[in-house]
Amino acid sequence: MAGAEWSPGGRYGSAGIYALSACVAAATGALVVRSPLVGVALVAAIGAGATASRLTRLGAVELLLGALPWLVIFDGLLPSLLRTFVTAAAALAMLALALPLRYRQVLGPVAAGLFVVIVLANGVFATHSDQLTQVAKYMIFPAVALAVLSERGQERFPQARNLVLGSCLAALAVHLGIVAAGLGETGTKYEIGEKLGYGRGIVHEMTLTFVVVAAAGLVSSRRLPVQLGFFALGAVPAMLTGVRSALLALVLVIVIFVVRSRFDRRALALVGALVVIAFASGAAGVVLERFAKESRTETSFASAGSERGAIWSTAATPWWNAGPPEWLFGTGFGSIEEAEIRALGSPFVGHSDLIEVGISLGLVAFLAWAALWLALFRAPLEGIVLVPLIVFAVVNGSMLYVAPLTLGLAFSAACRAPPA
Repeated sequence: MAGAEWSPGGRYGSAGIYALSACVAAATGALVVRSPLVGVALVAAIGAGATASRLTRLGAVELLLGALPWLVIFDGLLPSLLRTFVTAAAALAMLALALPLRYRQVLGPVAAGLFVVIVLANGVFATHSDQLTQVAKYMIFPAVALAVLSERGQERFPQARNLVLGSCLAALAVHLGIVAAGLGETGTKYEIGEKLGYGRGIVHEMTLTFVVVAAAGLVSSRRLPVQLGFFALGAVPAMLTGVRSALLALVLVIVIFVVRSRFDRRALALVGALVVIAFASGAAGVVLERFAKESRTETSFASAGSERGAIWSTAATPWWNAGPPEWLFGTGFGSIEEAEIRALGSPFVGHSDLIEVGISLGLVAFLAWAALWLALFRAPLEGIVLVPLIVFAVVNGSMLYVAPLTLGLAFSAACRAPPA
């Protein structure tokens, strides 16, 4: 026995695999008893991980990232945690592909490290499963940011661009087919005829996914028909959801694209064609109807932005009254929902990463979060793809929308140059 050593196929390696399988089976059984959907999600995630482990690092990244848009559009038919599990696996695969981690500037890794420490410190005091899920989701952002900021990551991710983008575009085409056939849900969120398919439960995350893919498709080719087709395939279903943040993000992407092209005639022609498609498809009408409906009720700061004014002020008041320790280190996960229940009667989230991070985790974490975004925009990445993420971060929040957040950061590295 003194000369024995562990190996996957050896005597002791097999025993370890059997022991691990028994532990996983026991955990899965316990989860199935408590929540069948969670158990199914865990089994599916383990299956995806096992499949990815048989691939190369690049193949695992392509498989997991390519699965994300499909999990988003079929969210209503799948276990709720499956998307989070697969996104976490994609983040780990991206980190593995980016090894060894080396950086041109220290701002990104320092900010990411500080943010992770604060999130984990607050996670120790989490008391509910929803708070633990939030901790897990918050860890995905710095992990993926570290991958795309690394020199190795910026070299390798362009090689995954075509397959992942192709999977995203195929998913969007299927989603458009679903809503065109009248399947899924229509007019059940804002009652303006919006078409949600099977993603009503995560309508903002689904919309951000569509906008991210539209931006990535726009900068992935220099041919006008391809740019128009790619962008329209993401923009139209995003506008059909009626989410106004999507229009803001799409407009900013187009403005930056046109300015960066120095108002080239091809870029202006692209804009004109997109406007025609938006009105011809009915997508523009849905968004305009949403603006018209909300304008009748948004008459003050409290009611502005679907009552975001009231939500933000309610979340900020107890934090401000708490004193310097809470100002610096936050009031903890779940504190915003508790304040909203006491004041408004419903467990609203912060509807902005500025509110969620700054109040729950404090100003120190907020500065680390902001510094990490600064590092991303200063890095040699495709900034247009980052625009939708930061827009949603300000007006909706994007930290909890882990699937589009991961896709957007991956495309910012993958679209910076054509794959080898």
